[in-house]
Amino acid sequence: MKAIIPPYAWFLLIVITASATSYETKGDSGEENVNSVKAIVGDEIITQGDVIKRAAVAIREAQERYAEREFYEKVNEILKDTLDELINRKVLIKEAQKLFGSDEAQMKEVEKDLDSFVKGAVKNVGSLSKYYEIAESQGINPLEKKNELKEDIMIDKIMKENVYNKVKVQPKLLRRYYTENIGEFRQKKEISLRQIMIKFSAHNNNKEETLAVAQQILKRLEKGEDFASMAKQYSNGPNAEDGGLWSFNEVNELRKDLRDVVYSLKDNERSKLIESPVGYHIFKMELIKPEKIQEFEEVQDEIYKKIYREEISRLKQQYLNSLKAGIFVKVIQ
Repeated sequence: MKAIIPPYAWFLLIVITASATSYETKGDSGEENVNSVKAIVGDEIITQGDVIKRAAVAIREAQERYAEREFYEKVNEILKDTLDELINRKVLIKEAQKLFGSDEAQMKEVEKDLDSFVKGAVKNVGSLSKYYEIAESQGINPLEKKNELKEDIMIDKIMKENVYNKVKVQPKLLRRYYTENIGEFRQKKEISLRQIMIKFSAHNNNKEETLAVAQQILKRLEKGEDFASMAKQYSNGPNAEDGGLWSFNEVNELRKDLRDVVYSLKDNERSKLIESPVGYHIFKMELIKPEKIQEFEEVQDEIYKKIYREEISRLKQQYLNSLKAGIFVKVIQ
């Protein structure tokens, strides 16, 4: 059962969750909690309120995805990750301001990119007044948002220079990854099971008549007629309208003697006529896709993206660590 939390209780929820975990609160009042310091970066602080504000959307999404117990655990994880994100952001902003602050040409380029972005956003909604109206309805201060966008542009520029543009994925790394992780590219075979069931009850419980009908169907199958089409036309069993297609969960519910027959069938093999207390059965195991190892050429783009993401992550962390070495950073537990 999911937690149902009214909008006004979001702050209370987070404070309670934080209090029960590693995020200690500084007092009983909401104001004291929201103003409690969670980290210091240089001469700036990050408060609990900053973390909550940044994490709000992720927490709402978590509420929709997780049951109550998992949800409360997820909130703590989100708050921790958000604090790390805010610390990294502060570090990057300080570096960007240091680099761009004395470079008039760079700052003009940043302002130009910012104006272009805002104009595009205004154009999308129709007018500047509509842009402000939407921002306010979402609880966003347009001026604060504009400043945040400016910081984003500055961060992106230094990240391009110090991280993104330094990523190099050599072709030999792709081949090596493929060879060393070949199991990732093994596709399991896909099979399905079909059944035609001719029930005694559909033929006045006349066993001989039922057998004659079943034998006639089997002869037609042996001559090459389509199993699924025959199942749709003649089967009295489950899923006849789907060509007698069974899920393997349904197979597990069969009588043991029938189940044993099914599991003994090879790919694309059809069973003989099998009698049960309710009638006659014909099964067919259909191979949809055989097991195979994907060729390197099929997956090299996928491998490239994976290695690229990993390299971005590694270089970003390396860059952040180098910046943090020159600035005071302290997390308040």
